[in-house]
Amino acid sequence: MRKLTLIITIALSIVVAAVATAQVRGHGRLQGIVTDKATGKPVAGAKVTVSAADQETQPIVTKTDSRGHWSALGLVGGTWNIDIVADGYDTTRGSASVSEMTMSPLIKTAMAPAVQQEQQPEMAPVANPIIPEEAVNAINAGQELLKVKAGDTVTGADNSQHAATADEVKANAAQAVTQFEKAISLLPTDKEEAQKVRLQLMGVMSRAYYNAGDLPKAISTLEQLNAADPSDPNAGARKLLLVNLYLENHDLEKGRTLLEQVPAGTVTDPTIYMNIGILFLNQQKPADALKYFSDAVKLDAKNAAAYYYRGLAEVQLKKVADARTDFQQVIALSPDSSEARDSKQMLDALSHS
Repeated sequence: MRKLTLIITIALSIVVAAVATAQVRGHGRLQGIVTDKATGKPVAGAKVTVSAADQETQPIVTKTDSRGHWSALGLVGGTWNIDIVADGYDTTRGSASVSEMTMSPLIKTAMAPAVQQEQQPEMAPVANPIIPEEAVNAINAGQELLKVKAGDTVTGADNSQHAATADEVKANAAQAVTQFEKAISLLPTDKEEAQKVRLQLMGVMSRAYYNAGDLPKAISTLEQLNAADPSDPNAGARKLLLVNLYLENHDLEKGRTLLEQVPAGTVTDPTIYMNIGILFLNQQKPADALKYFSDAVKLDAKNAAAYYYRGLAEVQLKKVADARTDFQQVIALSPDSSEARDSKQMLDALSHS
């Protein structure tokens, strides 16, 4: 299963001024940077759609500039969904909390080149007399539905061609779920060969549930798969994926507990540590947050955002000297970033405290 991109952000109330923005809704703002996961270079021209999760309001559509930067202004407080689409990349989906009183941190999104997804192992073709033909057909139909990505050229019912939208991709995933649920109900339960197919299908189903927007079902399916096949060589990667899903579902304790069970060396991206740390900051637990931000720094000593968030935790813990050191490191590593700008403000505030 391809890696699911996770975007989590917060509204931190630490010496960060509110930004008065204009026109349509409220005074909240979201902004982010989109980069190529493989090269770290900015992705220009990516389409970013920001839509209210629990309100009937027109979505905001913008594009990244030459630096990969985007922003959405005039947001009311609450949860906003973020979809990012770019030619040649897997679509990313996530959400962010907006406060009209404080500025939200910069959202960093690393997009995986679409070619990487094609290299990901899919479910092997089913050609076994034990598996009913109806189940085979349903599995194949579901996998075909999942192959369509936002931006792909597709043919409509009237034979006209258009670029697939994020909504169409989501609808396809929901149809794929229906096919997979049908197939799994037809698999024999007393044959080893059928059990292997069942386990493969559960992995693909979890991805389909996620793409269809059913996060609880994606989680429960992956939980069942991990419990049924703990010795699989991919179990470590699946656990890490499940940690990300727990965090996206705001289930911090489950995410942290499972992360401790992930084999050493499985975590190669500091984002997961930073997400846990941010959630702890949201819960006013800076000591717990500090541990995970430090883990992120250990994993990637050149990640300016990790130093920035660790500095915020240290401020709350009154570790002023450590906070100064981390904010200075942010400026040294990424002098033109929003974190560097905020770090300068923090250093100025600390010098007068």
